[in-house]
Amino acid sequence: MSNLFGKTITILQTAMDLRYMKHKLITSNIANAETPGYKAKDIRFEVELKKEVEQRKGSIVPVKTHPLHMGERGALGSVTVIERGSATKGLDGNTVNIDEEIVRLSENATMYSMLAKLIKHKFSHLMTAIKEGGK
Repeated sequence: MSNLFGKTITILQTAMDLRYMKHKLITSNIANAETPGYKAKDIRFEVELKKEVEQRKGSIVPVKTHPLHMGERGALGSVTVIERGSATKGLDGNTVNIDEEIVRLSENATMYSMLAKLIKHKFSHLMTAIKEGGK
C-alpha cells in the first residue's frame, strides 16, 4: 500500500489514531468535570504524530475499532498523556473547564473528519485509476 501513496496513508492513519485517542481523553475530561481533584488530560498532537511516524517508518498497522474487526487496538506506540492545567482551577482541585473542553472536542472532531475525507480522496483516485485503466 505504501508503494501506491508513499507515506501519506500511514501519516493520515496515524493522525486519525491520535485524534481518536484525543477524543477519548477529552470526553473523559468532560465526564470528570465534577470529580474533585481530577486533572484534565491531553496529548500534544504534533509531537506525538512526529514520534509515531518516525517509529512506524512507513509501515501500516491495522487498528481494531470494533469487536468484529480484524487488527489490534493499541496500534500506537507509547503516546505520552499529559495533565493539562487550567487558568480556572476549581476549589476542589479539578482542572477541567467544561467550555474549553467542548471547544477542544469540536475542533478535534472537525480535524478527524477532515482526515477521513483526505483518506477517502486518496482512495477515490485509486478507484478512478482502476476503473479507467481498462478502457
